[in-house]
Amino acid sequence: MENISELSRHELLALKEIYLTGQASDKELVRKLVEEEMVVDIEVDNLLLTHKGRGLLVRGSPSLWGVGP
Repeated sequence: MENISELSRHELLALKEIYLTGQASDKELVRKLVEEEMVVDIEVDNLLLTHKGRGLLVRGSPSLWGVGP
């Protein structure tokens, strides 16, 4: 599994956005996350975190504390 230090704040925020809404505003990043098997596209513009994506988000969440909307 990928080391959490390799995920940028931007990637973690995208995973959080997908977790909360099933969508992401950065389509280029979504393609990368799908290729790295962190996210699956279950329908058009309906995304779901994989087990790997959820694990990375949970481990990376402390670095997101204090980040406002």
